[in-house]
Amino acid sequence: MHISHNALMDDITGVLLAGGKSRRMGYDKARIMVGGQTLFCRSLDLLRRHFQAVFIAGDRPDLAPPDLPVIADIYPGSALGGLYTGLRSAKTEWIFVAPCDMPHPDARILELLVSRRNGYDAVVPRTPEGYEPVFALYHKRCLPQMEAMLQQGQYRIYDFYQRINIHFLDWHELPGDWQRSLLNINTPDQLARLREELS
Repeated sequence: MHISHNALMDDITGVLLAGGKSRRMGYDKARIMVGGQTLFCRSLDLLRRHFQAVFIAGDRPDLAPPDLPVIADIYPGSALGGLYTGLRSAKTEWIFVAPCDMPHPDARILELLVSRRNGYDAVVPRTPEGYEPVFALYHKRCLPQMEAMLQQGQYRIYDFYQRINIHFLDWHELPGDWQRSLLNINTPDQLARLREELS
């Protein structure tokens, strides 16, 4: 399923998650330059190529171009809180989320996830290392479960996934270079290795 620039999906909102604190990195990951572009812009470009509506979830008005809405997290400080803000704020039934620390977000994986959504509340990549909850697709049906957990101070994505009808897209169904595509840059070491590869 290849999506042309003219066929923007209007039943899914693209949500860029920018509520993280970059603790392990020690400075703002979103603004890291890789290959002449910030990590933030790499994810934003992918979302804008696919979805009619796009916004930032997280209190980062400093990142946003003038035409991009920014919505502060309702429950700040966790990935689950960012997903909840995205779903609560979207006008569409579905959201596709992407993080702002992924150097090679992959349109092929996005399109695969979208193609598997029928009959599910969420579609999430699953690799030998675990889940990739912040490059994934979620339906508004998830909101009651999210809200119940957040109100009780529970933030574990794994526990949330036990409560919904979820489809996992397993690593052997992903493009061969999925490890590169799903890499998140969390530490200065990872960033140094990435820059080495690119040079």
